[in-house]
Amino acid sequence: MDIFRYIVRFLYKIRWYLIILPVIALVVAWFLTRNMERIYDANTTIYTGMITGYSIEGVGSAGGNATTNITNLMLIIQTDNTIHEVALRLFARCMLYGNPNKDNNYITAEHFRQLSSGVPADVKALIQGNEDDSYGRLKAYEKPSLDNYLYNLLNNHPYFSINSITSRLKVLQLQNSDIIDIAYSANDPGICYNTIDILSRVFANQYQALRFGETTSVIKFFEREVGKLSKVLNTAENDLISYNIRHRIINYPEQTKQVAALDAQQQIAEHDLRRNQATTEALINYLKQQMGNRQKLIESNEQFTALVRDISRLQSRIANLKLMNSENSGNNAEAQLELAKAERELAIATDEIKRYTAEIEAATYNTDTGVKANDLIIRWLEQVLSLEQTKAELGAYELMRSKIDEQFKFYSPLGATIDRKARHIGFIEGNYMEMLRALNAARLRQRNLQMTTATLRQLNPPAFPLNAQPTNRMMILLGAFMLTFLFTALYFFIIELLDRTLRDRMRSERITHVPVMGCYPKESTMRYRRFNKTISDMALRQLSKALLPNFKQGQQNVLNLLSTDAGNGKSHLAEELENYWLSIGLQVRRLTYDEDFLADDSRYIMAKGIKDICPDILPEEIAIVEYPNLDDNSVSPALLNIGTVNLMVTRANRTWKDVDQKALKELESRLDDEHKNTLFMYLTEAQRYAVEEFVGQLPPYTRFNNFIYRISQLGLTATENNRAK
Repeated sequence: MDIFRYIVRFLYKIRWYLIILPVIALVVAWFLTRNMERIYDANTTIYTGMITGYSIEGVGSAGGNATTNITNLMLIIQTDNTIHEVALRLFARCMLYGNPNKDNNYITAEHFRQLSSGVPADVKALIQGNEDDSYGRLKAYEKPSLDNYLYNLLNNHPYFSINSITSRLKVLQLQNSDIIDIAYSANDPGICYNTIDILSRVFANQYQALRFGETTSVIKFFEREVGKLSKVLNTAENDLISYNIRHRIINYPEQTKQVAALDAQQQIAEHDLRRNQATTEALINYLKQQMGNRQKLIESNEQFTALVRDISRLQSRIANLKLMNSENSGNNAEAQLELAKAERELAIATDEIKRYTAEIEAATYNTDTGVKANDLIIRWLEQVLSLEQTKAELGAYELMRSKIDEQFKFYSPLGATIDRKARHIGFIEGNYMEMLRALNAARLRQRNLQMTTATLRQLNPPAFPLNAQPTNRMMILLGAFMLTFLFTALYFFIIELLDRTLRDRMRSERITHVPVMGCYPKESTMRYRRFNKTISDMALRQLSKALLPNFKQGQQNVLNLLSTDAGNGKSHLAEELENYWLSIGLQVRRLTYDEDFLADDSRYIMAKGIKDICPDILPEEIAIVEYPNLDDNSVSPALLNIGTVNLMVTRANRTWKDVDQKALKELESRLDDEHKNTLFMYLTEAQRYAVEEFVGQLPPYTRFNNFIYRISQLGLTATENNRAK
C-alpha cells in the first residue's frame, strides 16, 4: 500500500510536467497535421470462374489446378510488366484530360499543376490524340537511362512509379472463391479511380496474352507439321496411283487372285485334255488294229488328209476364240461372230469328212474279227476328230499357259512394290493422323483457355471515390499526448530511482536504512507563508510526542543531536525543542559545541558521561546535546551510548552522499547492542507532503486541499474533513 501511495504522490508531485509537456506535444502535433493529406480508396471485384466455371470438359476448373491459376492471376496483376503499362497509360490519361484550374475525374487541379510543371516539352509533344496512341509513343520514347524523363517518372514519382503503385495495391481472393478483390488507395481521387480502371483492363489483356501464348506457338508448329505431312502423303498417294495406272492395276489382290484361279483352272483343264488325248490315242490304235489296211487306205487319201487338216485348223481356231471369249467374259461381239462362223465351218468340214469316208467304204465289209467295217470306220473317224479337237484345245491351252506365265512374271514384282508404297503411305498417314490429333488437342486447349479468360468479368466496376478515408489524425494527436505523458513520467521515474535526495520518509529509509522520527517543514515564501509558524509548531509537537515516550524517570535522559555536515538545522531544532519543553514545565539543559564544550577539548574527546562535558547538570534535567559535524569530528562511543535518543538531523532536500553513509555506518558501529535502537533520522527543510505523513493534514483546510489529502490517503469514500473552511 505504501508503494501505491508513493506512486500516487510521485505523480502528483510531477503533475505540472505531466500536464504541460503533453499539452505542448499535442499542440505541436495538431499544428503539424493541420494539412494532413486525405486518402481515397477504390476497388473492383473480378469473377474468374476458375474453380466452379464451365469448361469444354464440363463443370469445374478449366485448365488445371484452380488454386494455382488464381494465384497466377493475382501475381500477374502485381507484376512489374502489368504495373508498367498501367503507369504509362495513367500518365498519358492524366496529361490528356487534366485541368490546371478545375478538379475533374482524372486528377485534381493542384496535382495536375505540380505534374505538368515538371514534364519536358518533348514528352508533352508525345501526348496527343487518344490514350492508346499516346501510350504507344510514350513506350517507344522510354529508355533505361537516367536522362530519360519517363524512366525516372516510373521509378520515383508518387503516382506513376511502379514501386509506389505496387505498395498501395491490394489483391486478395475472397474466401477461397472464384472472386478476387483489387483495391487501391491514393491521396487523389482521380488517380485512385483511374489506376483501378486501367488496371482492370490491362491485366485481363496480359492474362490472355500469357495464357494463349502457351498454345499459339504449339498450334502453329502442329499446323506446319500437318501441312508438310499432308503434302508428303498426297505425293506418296499420287505416286501409287500413277504406278497402278502405268501397270494397269485396279485391285492387285483381286487381280492376282483371278490369275491364280485362272492358272488352277488351266491346269485342271490341261490335265483333263491330256487324259482324254491318251484315251483317244489308245482307242485309235485299237481301232487301227481292227481295221487293218483300210485305215492306211483312208489315211493315204489326200482329200481325207486335207479335210482332217482343215478340221484341226478349225478346231484350233474355235478353241482360241473360246479362250478369248472366256477372257473377255463374252462381251466381244466380233469374236462371237468369228466363233459362230468357225463352228459352222467345222460342222461343214465334219460332215464332209464323214461323207467322204463313207464313199471310200461304199461296200460293207467285215473285219477279221467279224465286226462290220463301216461301224469301225465311223468310230475311228470320231476318235480321230476328237483327238484333233483335243490337240487343238491343248494348243490353245498351251498358248494360254504362256500368257498366264507372263501374268505371273508381271504381277510378282508389282506386289512387293505396291506393298512397299502402301507401307510408306501408311507410315506417313500415321504421322499425319498423330499430328492432326495433337493439333486438335491444342486447339481444344486454346478454346478452353478462351472460355476461361472469357469468364473474367467485373462484378463491381470501380466507383469514383467521393469521400476520403477517416484520417488517423485523432490517433496521432492522442498518441503524441500519451507518448509525451509516458516519456515524461518515465523520465522522472528514472530520476526518482537514481536520485539520492532524502526528500521524505520512504526515500530516506530506503537510502539510509534508518527509521525516520519526523520531518520539519521548509518555510514557505509564497502561498503558505502565513501558516509557517503554525506548521512549525505542529512539527515540533510531533517531534516532542515522538521523543518523550523514550525518556525514563530516575535516570539521566539525553537527546543527542547529530549531523554529518553543517547547515542541517540542528541548532534551530534544539532551540525550538528547548523552548517548547520549557513552556510545558520540563527541565531542559541544551549543550552546544563551541559554547558549552569544545570539539577539540580532551575532556570531550575522552568523555565517559554527560558530566564530563557538563559537570553541573542535574539528574532530572533533560540534556539536549548538539554535537559537531561527524564529517569533521568524532563522537566518543560513551557519549553515544548514554543517549536516550540519538537523532541524526539532516536536510530533506540534500543529497545523501557516500561519505554521509560512511559516517552513519561508523556511528551505528559505535552503538552497543542496548542502544542500537536509539538511532533515528530527522528531516528538516521537508516538503508539505513529507510533513503531513507525520503530523496529518497541514493548513489551510480548503475544500481542494481536503480533497487532495483525502485522495493521497486513499480515502476514496470518506467525507470532508470537519476542519475544512
